[in-house]
Amino acid sequence: MRVKNPAARARPANRADAHGVTPQRVFALFSALNLAVVASVLLASAFPDAVLAHGVGYRVSSKKAVTLEFYYSTGETMAYLESKTYSPSDGRNAFQSGRTDEFGRVSFVPDSEGEWRIVVKDADGHVANAVVPVTSEFLSGGGVSVSSTVQSSLPQGAELFFRAALGVSLLFNIAVLVRMRKCI
Repeated sequence: MRVKNPAARARPANRADAHGVTPQRVFALFSALNLAVVASVLLASAFPDAVLAHGVGYRVSSKKAVTLEFYYSTGETMAYLESKTYSPSDGRNAFQSGRTDEFGRVSFVPDSEGEWRIVVKDADGHVANAVVPVTSEFLSGGGVSVSSTVQSSLPQGAELFFRAALGVSLLFNIAVLVRMRKCI
């Protein structure tokens, strides 16, 4: 046989609990809270600038930028690859990091004179390193630009002859191996 607990009986809907809180008071409190939230949302949408902690913006910079174009020895651009730019004062932490654009270009705005280093890497392990000397005249907005020298990774002179000879040798050795297999 079950013993009934007299305290477990249901209370009438309008009775207060031990703290004197009735369901009507709880409903009124939630209604007021709901009204406050709705009013806050309406005010925020009417005056968005007053509610935001901070906003964002942009402006066109008048400072001169340095732009480099990176490419493979085949002439193909090194497009959309990881790039890091290092300032002369800190060679360990990147001054700027990002990706090359569709044309293999990287641009940066130097803030000090000296040799700036730009590194571009691809997933296959190819790494291009560029060093750009920036002068004080360039930083002051004068007509003198950074020294522009073309750094080519295309083979030239003796290196070109050596690579061609290796290619011919490789083809010859493959042909010999194919003939030997046919004889066996």
